[in-house]
Amino acid sequence: MNLFDHAEAQRRKEVGKALAADRRHELLGAARGFAAFIAKERGAVTADDVAELMAANGLDYTDLGNAAGSVFDVRFQWTGRVFPSRRPSTHGRLIREWSLA
Repeated sequence: MNLFDHAEAQRRKEVGKALAADRRHELLGAARGFAAFIAKERGAVTADDVAELMAANGLDYTDLGNAAGSVFDVRFQWTGRVFPSRRPSTHGRLIREWSLA
């Protein structure tokens, strides 16, 4: 067993993301739609922005579970900027800012 294998790590990441996304495909589709809408309107978007808009529409971002890692798919690109999250449940961890690709 190789302790460090980047290719295998990436493969496992993609498999895990696909499994999580499949289990929450309807809610994930809504989250992706909200993310694209915000990015078009503001030029950039974060997970906090998506969570806020979902809450305003009666949806709970935390219900995405592990599928939250798939919200920003190939339609998005990382801007290179990070911000501390504003949601108390995240304990202020850094989150990425995304724009449409």
